[in-house]
Amino acid sequence: MSTESAPVPKSGVAEDVQQGPRVAVSALVTNLREYGLILALIAIMVFFQYTTSGTLFKPVNLSNLVQQNSFIIVMALGMLLVIVSGHIDLSVGSVAGFIGALAAMMMVIWPLGPFSNPLVVSIICLIIGGAIGAGQGYWIAYHRIPSFIVTLAGMLIFRGICQALLGGGSSVGPLPVGFKALSSGFIPDVIGSLTLIPPVVNAAGKTIVGSGLTLHMTTIVIGLVAVLAYAYFGLRARRSRERHGYEAEPFTL
Repeated sequence: MSTESAPVPKSGVAEDVQQGPRVAVSALVTNLREYGLILALIAIMVFFQYTTSGTLFKPVNLSNLVQQNSFIIVMALGMLLVIVSGHIDLSVGSVAGFIGALAAMMMVIWPLGPFSNPLVVSIICLIIGGAIGAGQGYWIAYHRIPSFIVTLAGMLIFRGICQALLGGGSSVGPLPVGFKALSSGFIPDVIGSLTLIPPVVNAAGKTIVGSGLTLHMTTIVIGLVAVLAYAYFGLRARRSRERHGYEAEPFTL
């Protein structure tokens, strides 16, 4: 009769403790592979931040970048949904140009009375842009015509209409100040500002732009709410996956 005792199986908790670092490292490597472009972007930004002596990340420069490329950001968000669904939209630039030309003509050239108000024109152009997208989507979804063909036709059509509206490509202006404020304006400071470093005043009595440090409290509150909402829904999705038995990434990631 053997006196050796049977081996005691390790508990699930002990196995989780031992496998925890291994799982975390595996998930980290996977994320590095998937988000390589983001890491490359961060490296490029750090490089230019160093070579420009800190100019790249200054608030004035960042706000200028956002203002100058706001229309591209809006189009990119819509294009992201199109690409995720497995399609492509070749007409997005031509449609944006047509809508912009139409808005300029309605506010500057055509005598439309109250319909020349920047707010009214913006609403009308949003409706027309949505109708154009819905029309192209109808042929793609219900008639099974490839999105490449439909949007290629849309690109040619609306590019031609845009050139016809502008008389061969001439510029229209000046645009109303209220309309330009939609893309170049700032969020109203409802809460107030907090000045940490007073701005420097030159000999002429004018404030040197970017010399002080003032916090825009309304923007900070909006940013905090957005971050908290993102974290909340991320944790909620993680708990939902765990509750239904799906594998979830380690909490530390």
